[in-house]
Amino acid sequence: MEEIEVCVCKRITLSEILQVIDEEGIKELETLIEKTKAGTVCKMCISPEEDPYGERDIHLTELLK
Repeated sequence: MEEIEVCVCKRITLSEILQVIDEEGIKELETLIEKTKAGTVCKMCISPEEDPYGERDIHLTELLK
């Protein structure tokens, strides 16, 4: 199965982000961005609001719910 890239700009995958959330116990968006660097370039992977044309399959805010 192909890995979902959450942050296309930094090539950060869903499993990498979920691993950091689990291992670090991250609950805050700012902390997740700081630890993974996801969402630091175009920012579309941060939230649906930052992705007005729905170009990303999943967003960081959705992973922290």
